Amino acid sequence: MRLSGKRALVTGSSQGIGAEIAKVFAREGAIVVVDHRPAAKHVEPVVTSIRKGGGKGFAVHSDVSDPARVAQMFSEIKTRIGGLDILVNAAGVSDKRLWNLSVAETKLEMWKRVFAVDAFGSFLCTQGAIKLMRRGSSVVNVASTPALVGDTEGLVYASAKGAVVSMTRMLAKMLAPKIRVNCMAFGSMETAWVDWLSKEQKESYKAAIPMRRFGTPGDAASLALFLASDESSFMTGQVVVLDGGEAMR
Repeated sequence: MRLSGKRALVTGSSQGIGAEIAKVFAREGAIVVVDHRPAAKHVEPVVTSIRKGGGKGFAVHSDVSDPARVAQMFSEIKTRIGGLDILVNAAGVSDKRLWNLSVAETKLEMWKRVFAVDAFGSFLCTQGAIKLMRRGSSVVNVASTPALVGDTEGLVYASAKGAVVSMTRMLAKMLAPKIRVNCMAFGSMETAWVDWLSKEQKESYKAAIPMRRFGTPGDAASLALFLASDESSFMTGQVVVLDGGEAMR
């Protein structure tokens, strides 16, 4: 029960890594706010799983790219649970059509769309959360290894995550010592994008990972738990790579 008595918001937690983080946090004793943009039916299994496991949580319907919706979400959180101790900015755009584009094919609207959620959304939620946070609280952001080492795919995604990395380091200094801010940089994780790959591509990706497998949502949730808990109370401004050794330098 490493998060006993804590109140946590996990954005983009109706599925994938966000959903697993929400479930793990609830099992560890936190009251979890499950943020979702899709219809309520998509988030109900997450909240149901939390409650069946004896945890506490509820869903909020929001859009992290919309300042008005974000303000409304934090108003509801304040009314229902009084404040926050943990924020995980897990919301992000996932769209196969944006993955393998050449530079010539990449349009400005694509940049605006991804940055609105991954970068601006992370900032808006952090801005809202710190108003409800007490000393010792924690913000956990999500980035990816291409933002650190480069790649030939996912230009717009990596660039938005690069902004998240910079924001993490800036906010860690600006908000210390009251609030810690850290970031998880994921390598090849077994989430929705894996379905975009052929069998041969999947095997190629795995062969490039020293651990010879994709990371799992459970792996991500374990790291998020560490960064959110008091076990990392002397840790801030760090970008922790979780990639099975794929991008080791």
